[in-house]
Amino acid sequence: MRKIFIELIDPENLASFFVDNSNRQFQLAREIFESKASKIPERDIEYMLKEYALGLERQLSWTNVKIHEIKPRLMATTTRRKGAKMQ
Repeated sequence: MRKIFIELIDPENLASFFVDNSNRQFQLAREIFESKASKIPERDIEYMLKEYALGLERQLSWTNVKIHEIKPRLMATTTRRKGAKMQ
C-alpha cells in the first residue's frame, strides 16, 4: 500500500507534501500526547518521549546526510549558472 501511495505523489508537489506532512504529523503526535498524558504513568511518558526524541534525532541525522549529499551538486549548479550569466 505504501509503494502505491509513494507512486501517486507528483514530483512537482513533493516539496510541499514533504514539509506539510511532517508538520501535520508532529502536530498530531503532540495533540495526542497532550490529551492523554494525564492518564498515563510518568514512567511510560518518559519512555515515550525518549523514544520519540531518538526517532527525531535519527530523522535529523538522515536529513543532514541528505543535505550534505546534495550540497556539491547545488554548488556546481550555482557555479554553472553564474558562469553562464557572465558570458
